[in-house]
Amino acid sequence: MRVCGVGDNVVDRYFNQKLMFPGGNAVNFAVHAQRSGMDAAYIGVIGTDADGDLIRSSLQAEGVELKHLRVKEGPNAFATVHMDEDGNNRVWGLCEKGVSMFQLDTADLEYLGKFDLAHTGETSQLDSQLPAMRERVAISFDFSDRSLDYAASVLPYIKIAAFSRSDASDDEVKRVLDTAVSAGVELVTVTQGARGATVCHRGNVLFAPAVPVDAVDTLGAGDAFLSRLACRVLAGVTLNEAARDGAQYAAHICGTRGAFGHARPITREIPA
Repeated sequence: MRVCGVGDNVVDRYFNQKLMFPGGNAVNFAVHAQRSGMDAAYIGVIGTDADGDLIRSSLQAEGVELKHLRVKEGPNAFATVHMDEDGNNRVWGLCEKGVSMFQLDTADLEYLGKFDLAHTGETSQLDSQLPAMRERVAISFDFSDRSLDYAASVLPYIKIAAFSRSDASDDEVKRVLDTAVSAGVELVTVTQGARGATVCHRGNVLFAPAVPVDAVDTLGAGDAFLSRLACRVLAGVTLNEAARDGAQYAAHICGTRGAFGHARPITREIPA
């Protein structure tokens, strides 16, 4: 099966460790899908600096198809991360979008018609193009911690929806699930931080507890869980098996610095 990440990419600059890593929700989803046995691709825009080169080389190393990757003169998107050596107490510093924001053109939309699933999210700012995308491919969408008021206009176009609610009560989680399901979403995930995630697939609801792990870095664990879960469900395995596999894979990612590895040293002065 074919899966395409559409939208954002970002280089996470670990200020204290002087290391940078490739990332971004759409990139992460594509990489984890490729690792999960899917034929994955990525559509997005990278800059002409070292950060853009890191995004491209990492995706190439992972085997992700880049036929519709654009290169635009200017700086790549980046996010500065201040983190202690234990992988905790993460604080965001300077973040810039660079050249990463774009709109899909006709060729991109035709290309998406060759896939079983396209993944994007609120950070990619492609909401206005969701109707055109949905005419060609099923959509997975990461809402992060955005409100249900925001989600209301997006959910009708979505097959798979992901929400982040680290401190939510059971009632709030149920509200999120009910809202998404009533809009026609087939698979809904609500990640709840270190506790785990609640997932719902066609009316079947279960809680997937987080797998205990000595975490090196939790950045990107939610993306890893969603991608592995979605790919397993697409492949036809049971929800219980897919959720368990997703939790185990997310724990594995927590044992690696960065969203999916590929560290590169920072050899220049960078702003905090």
